[in-house]
Amino acid sequence: MGARLELRHGLVPDADRIATSADTVLVEVPVIGSKIRSKGTLYVLVTAPAGSSRALEATRTVAESIRRDYYYDESAGIPVCIEKAIRTANRRLRAMRDPVGTEGTVGVAVAVVRQGELYVTAIGDADAYLVRAARLLMPDQAGSPGLPAEEGLRIDVWRGELVVGDAILLVARNVTETVGTEELKNAVVTLHPQSAAEHLHHLFVAAGGDGPDGIVAIEATEPNATRTERRPVPPAGRSDAYAELPGGPLPGADAVA
Repeated sequence: MGARLELRHGLVPDADRIATSADTVLVEVPVIGSKIRSKGTLYVLVTAPAGSSRALEATRTVAESIRRDYYYDESAGIPVCIEKAIRTANRRLRAMRDPVGTEGTVGVAVAVVRQGELYVTAIGDADAYLVRAARLLMPDQAGSPGLPAEEGLRIDVWRGELVVGDAILLVARNVTETVGTEELKNAVVTLHPQSAAEHLHHLFVAAGGDGPDGIVAIEATEPNATRTERRPVPPAGRSDAYAELPGGPLPGADAVA
């Protein structure tokens, strides 16, 4: 079992998003213990080149399809479930009529963190980076076309270890090309994930960026300690009505204990 980590993430606020962007960002943190242990936390970025309502519908459809099918599928390990979820989203996208134009495609970047395990994949015009020791690393993956694609779409899921101090960045390639990888690295190394996402988006807008602007910044930190040495005491001036009872307020409780 990997070391426990606390994950913090940052997204671009909806109010700051560019009107011509059709990107969809989704973060799913399970609240059920078994889901956390078996499936981990899911981060999805879906990017499309056009800002039409049809393109926005396409990216939302893909993101929700991946989320639903990834957590629903208990038949295999994480890499296989990611692959199957993306292929199912691809089929749903192909069933839509002209989702992003005749020549447009949808890019997808997915990251799953389960304790100290990291799983990442990126296809089309979406990038995924791991930042470790102030170095920006891109998981070794073969270039894959965006969606919709043929049934034989190849999806490579990179698996690695996530440790305290690491950061993950899912970003639309349009942002990478406009801002530059050095700015991506500096932001996630020096800033809180939310501040990093907002800072990168401000740089993108200031540079005249237009269209896809999706950004997800994730940081792995140590869990905060919650232990306390103080013991609860009754409020001052109030006595315990059950203090003189020999067996406590619940008859037979001592015997059960």
